[in-house]
Amino acid sequence: MNLPLVFDIAIGLIFIYLILSLLTSEIQELIATLLQWRAEHLKKAIDVLLTGEVETGSIQQRFVDDLYSSPPLKALNQEAKGRIARSFRKLSHATGDFYRSVTGVQNVFGSQRSGPSYIPSQAFATALLQKLDLELLSQKVSELTVQKFNKDKLELVKQVLQDLRSSLGDDSLLVSELQALESELADIFENFARGRVAFTTAIDQIAEQIKQFVDNTESSLSDNHHCQEIIRRRLPYLRQAIALRRMEPTVSEVLAIVLDKSNQQNLSPQIARIIARIHEKNPEIPEQLQRNLIALARQAQLKADGLQAGVQQLEQEVGTWFDYSMERSSGVYKRNSKGIAIAIGFLVATISNADTFHIVNRLSKDSILRSTISNAADQLVAQPLQTPASSPFVSESEPPISEPNDESQEFEPEIEETLPSDSASEFQNSEPETFEPLPPDFSLPAEPEAGQAANANSAEAVRLRNIRDAVDGALQGLSLPIGWNQENIYAQNLEGQYSLIPFFRVPYLRRILGWFVSGIALSMGASFWYDLLSKVMRVRNSGRRNDANPTSSDAPVED
Repeated sequence: MNLPLVFDIAIGLIFIYLILSLLTSEIQELIATLLQWRAEHLKKAIDVLLTGEVETGSIQQRFVDDLYSSPPLKALNQEAKGRIARSFRKLSHATGDFYRSVTGVQNVFGSQRSGPSYIPSQAFATALLQKLDLELLSQKVSELTVQKFNKDKLELVKQVLQDLRSSLGDDSLLVSELQALESELADIFENFARGRVAFTTAIDQIAEQIKQFVDNTESSLSDNHHCQEIIRRRLPYLRQAIALRRMEPTVSEVLAIVLDKSNQQNLSPQIARIIARIHEKNPEIPEQLQRNLIALARQAQLKADGLQAGVQQLEQEVGTWFDYSMERSSGVYKRNSKGIAIAIGFLVATISNADTFHIVNRLSKDSILRSTISNAADQLVAQPLQTPASSPFVSESEPPISEPNDESQEFEPEIEETLPSDSASEFQNSEPETFEPLPPDFSLPAEPEAGQAANANSAEAVRLRNIRDAVDGALQGLSLPIGWNQENIYAQNLEGQYSLIPFFRVPYLRRILGWFVSGIALSMGASFWYDLLSKVMRVRNSGRRNDANPTSSDAPVED
């Protein structure tokens, strides 16, 4: 068997795999859309992340169901609009209900019938912290801290003034000045409560106002020796007490107030009301989530200065934690999707009677078939696919919509549509991927932007559609060695009779093994086979001799 013949057989086999793998990918994508595999896998992954269990109906699992109902996540689960779109969504829900009734699998979405197939890490972190009212609680704790500092320092000043008034018998001493001080301190607290100044700035302003009041009091009473003696004895302690600043609580301390139910009686009435509302909304916060949040809060307070900055840093830490978990969960979905892709590929190979051994045998003996498929492959590879860098229908800030009704963004890139050209790892990349966390490679130095990843996914989707259109054009009038026609079945039986391997002489055993090999090949995806076909065609074409310009070695030698 010479090298050109090997190339032609390989081209024919790859071409047939490419055709059937397009059908396999479409079937798998349709099933994944109808049964919401991506959304269900994402929900189960979040259940494991927060509770450590996937048992539906448990108290801890209800926490995740309620989280899905929060505004940041509910906004990602957009319902269908329009009569036709709602009809398709009803069909999808009916298919899912029938599948769950047959298999006995419970609905993982709780009271809802669907869920988003993609959740950005920032949206997840925001929803989780909003569910615990951590930002509101942090603001209230900071306000009470500033209020207590203000009250304590002002009380010290009032005690000194009371001593002065008692010694002089003048209850009206510095009354208007004290009222002005109280008004200024109230303005400072109001500015802090409205977010106009930071915690440290408010504390410094309060201390400075009280210190200035003490200095002015000392100056105004310097002529009265009796008052000056009283102030001289009390002033050092008063200045020392004013200079002592109150530290702002850390984010881990505030989080501990929410999670520690045994220390609720020592809280102020305002904080107690907020905590009661949090516990009313969340009757049971999963223990695994509590441990992880406390650990993340400690990391956040080391990187942030101040309580509000600590809450923001905690949100980033939760987002990173979510990304790490979803990256690990992607591997599980890949393995499951690969097994399903092999099963669908085997089914397609069986229905189409795509026996790899028979295909190779026919290609090796039928020169007309080889030539016809090679010409079709040449036309297919020669056609420009016009894959855009980005799709005009996709926003640069949002991933493309994969399921048009209940999922605004993809839980994973389209199946078999994330294969980069000329990749060294085509086999792995051709597998259906899970939800792609944002950013997908956050731990690496160079991480793609969300818009770039979305545009890349959209470009691959357009690329596969162009491949499918090109294949449709190349199949015009082409007869392939597949199918259940009498000629093909007769040839398969005849090949088995003359096989040197006893196992292959049993027609159906040989055929089933050929279907299984074809099923594995089809599960690799259309992009994989198209890229491989392009490479083989380039290698074969580069080895052809140009008869119009023969080289000196090829030119005939005259006598």
